[in-house]
Amino acid sequence: MASRKPYLPDQAMTVLQSAAEALVLDGTVAQANIGSEYISMWPIDTEERAREIAAAFHAAMHGLQQLHIAVPRSREKS
Repeated sequence: MASRKPYLPDQAMTVLQSAAEALVLDGTVAQANIGSEYISMWPIDTEERAREIAAAFHAAMHGLQQLHIAVPRSREKS
């Protein structure tokens, strides 16, 4: 059975990438990678902090996806 993967517009990916970069810049993580199908960050000092970051990114991804679905795209005029 095939399933559709969540679609995130480029603007949403930019927001997620910016947040990941901020975590690197403040020293929370040493490396962070954001792709259309994955998010990886390491190392994170504690499991509690890792869960907090994961929950925030999960909520952001789903929220941005739902916003993209709910708000109609502006159509280019022909």
